[in-house]
Amino acid sequence: MKRASLFVVLSLCLVPLALAASQTPSSGNDLVSTVVTVINHRSGPMPAISKDDVVVRQDGRVRPVADWQRLAGSQGPIDLAILIDDSLETEVALQWPSIEKFIRQLPQGTRIATVYGTGSRAEIVQPFTTDRELAIKALRLPRGEINAGSSIYLSLDELLKRWPEGNNRGVVLLVSDGIDLFYGVRESNPGQNINLQKAIDLAQKKGVIVDTIFASGAASYSRNFYLVGNGQSCLARLALETGGNSYTAGLQTPINFEPFLNKIADSLAHQFRLTFHARLASKAQFARIQLTTEQRGIELRAPSRVYIPAAR
Repeated sequence: MKRASLFVVLSLCLVPLALAASQTPSSGNDLVSTVVTVINHRSGPMPAISKDDVVVRQDGRVRPVADWQRLAGSQGPIDLAILIDDSLETEVALQWPSIEKFIRQLPQGTRIATVYGTGSRAEIVQPFTTDRELAIKALRLPRGEINAGSSIYLSLDELLKRWPEGNNRGVVLLVSDGIDLFYGVRESNPGQNINLQKAIDLAQKKGVIVDTIFASGAASYSRNFYLVGNGQSCLARLALETGGNSYTAGLQTPINFEPFLNKIADSLAHQFRLTFHARLASKAQFARIQLTTEQRGIELRAPSRVYIPAAR
């Protein structure tokens, strides 16, 4: 009995050591970073969130957190592209004053690009610049044009391929109806949209967050409830899987963008760079991550997947 009891005690003592060993980094290239938005769902000021408050799971397994850095000022410069769907009805330009106000209130040092999704291309009217007035001046009326080869998600994909290198936070503000008939009506839904998946993959690989605002398209089919529902669902999936948020106000262009833009600005003010020790595989691949915290009323919003390098 004494020997059995001693064996149980020793076993219990060794369990934490075994768990710690299983989480020990296996190589020097296993550090992976992603930007996390902290959202406070309770009343009162945002509580302090420390590294020890964050739990990271990679494909369901807990991984050690290496660093948790507040992104603000020189520690968190932003590259933000405003991508406007050129197939939208021209009345959406009534919201440009709200976008101008949003641009002027962005943190100092933010680099802003003004881009239009024309057909399936990204027309960069104003490349990334810290001159806010240049970015504002580049805003124009959408052309309201649509053709069989149009896909806002291919436009986003092209923009991401031309994204600047560096450690700045990457954010896209996409204004679109989200409808993509490039491959047909059935393929316009979020579960079968190939172009949407391509854009999500590249945004996740480059670590770019996409926030979306729904606005009505100029095409006659843009009044079709089924297609509008598919478009809004595609925008929602794009935002959710890249760590952003999707904003709608019914089935038409919102009367006022400002409340949505204020929420986006608030998100930018409460972001952190999370670095953790990833579990590596023999080849580079995507891995699903889940973030949780024991802080009550606090949500940690991040991309659904991160790109993990191959083990050396």
